[in-house]
Amino acid sequence: MSGVRSCEELTALLANKYHLPVASDTPLEWPKSITQNSVELARKIEAEFLPLYRRAQHNYFITSDKTALAYSYFRAAPESLIQGTPRGTLVISHGLGESRPQWLDQIKTFIQEGYDVYIYEHRGQAHSDRPLPNHFKVHVNRFKDYENDMHEFVSEVVKPNARGTIYGVGFSLGGLVATFNTIHHPEDFSALVAIAPAYQIKTRDFPAPIVKGVVDLMVLLGKGEEYSFFQKDFSEEKLDLLRRHTHDADRWQTFLRVLEMYPMTAPGGLTHRWLSEVLGANLRVQREMVHLRKPTLVLEAGADGLIRSEITHKIASRHPWISHYYDPKSFHSMIHDSDSIRNPALTEVIRYLVHPERLDQAAGRSSWEFLQEQSLDFSRRDEIAFSRYAAEEAERRWRVEHPFEILPQSLQTLLKNSQRHLEASSEGQKGLYVFLKAQREKELKKLYPKTP
Repeated sequence: MSGVRSCEELTALLANKYHLPVASDTPLEWPKSITQNSVELARKIEAEFLPLYRRAQHNYFITSDKTALAYSYFRAAPESLIQGTPRGTLVISHGLGESRPQWLDQIKTFIQEGYDVYIYEHRGQAHSDRPLPNHFKVHVNRFKDYENDMHEFVSEVVKPNARGTIYGVGFSLGGLVATFNTIHHPEDFSALVAIAPAYQIKTRDFPAPIVKGVVDLMVLLGKGEEYSFFQKDFSEEKLDLLRRHTHDADRWQTFLRVLEMYPMTAPGGLTHRWLSEVLGANLRVQREMVHLRKPTLVLEAGADGLIRSEITHKIASRHPWISHYYDPKSFHSMIHDSDSIRNPALTEVIRYLVHPERLDQAAGRSSWEFLQEQSLDFSRRDEIAFSRYAAEEAERRWRVEHPFEILPQSLQTLLKNSQRHLEASSEGQKGLYVFLKAQREKELKKLYPKTP
């Protein structure tokens, strides 16, 4: 699939309606940093992604309980820096059964957007230490270990070396881990992006409380390190199960290619202890979300086969600190899905990271001056829609910080030029601007319901 092609098609997609394209549809142009066509991935793996992976800095971080976690550091692309500095630093917490190489497509986008990227592999997965002799078993002694790992990694590896504001990005299991970290250690991240977060995993046709009670009993009987029900070593059956969580055959082939090159990334089965700990974490996160006090973007996959999306929807649609993006047609692997799902979702992440702070927070990295610089940088890169969007955000931030003062001349000039460039731009850029503006207006209405 070539991806969503127009504003009207995207509106229909997000409303879960059918759209018949017509000549008057307003086209969309996604940011140039996003891989535009999934068919190109096989070539890009050899030509772009693997060289990118080899150029990165790879190392191990030793946790306080002596567990070695594999991690990588990718520097922002030089041409994307703003006055010689990156827009910020992203810390990626991957999903169950994933690894660093499987995020290279997204990492390429982030570094081309001007972000430094750190990504580490969870204990018991991929190249990090395994607690059990059978490396196919996904096991953790305490869910708290995942949270401690992230906090220690951010504190001891990322913060001493970070260039700019630090943001968390978590997917699935990683989204659950990063959410707990943001609740309990709000000093770690300025904002969080949680993609299809595992706030409540599905337990087949059985109620979660019953499954939790059964696996807790198995742990009590000393069988915590044994495979849980229906779980086993890596197999073709396991691959077939994973295949059902993306619409896109080309991205699936890319996943298989990475698996072939890095066999330690092969996903295995879950132990009773792991399932018990994660189900317990699901109960806790739903109780503790009231304590989340950091700007957070939650992307919900409406056709999620692994996560109970209605729980995610209930949390994200009501929480005053959460901006909510919902795609009713997306399977669980939202940012590994087909272009028509992935491109708007990843564009939403890029949009959010332009200015994730709430307007009622004190001025920080995304002050009006920095937003102004971002707008100019987008313009230099011919991302006209984002340039106009960032200029408007700079004006919005200025008016919050200086409610009784006249706009600086530099900002007045920026607003005038960005509007002129937008009017002279392609229909695709104008369509993208409509998408960005609509998302921001929906976000503002959610976060500030009393604002006219």
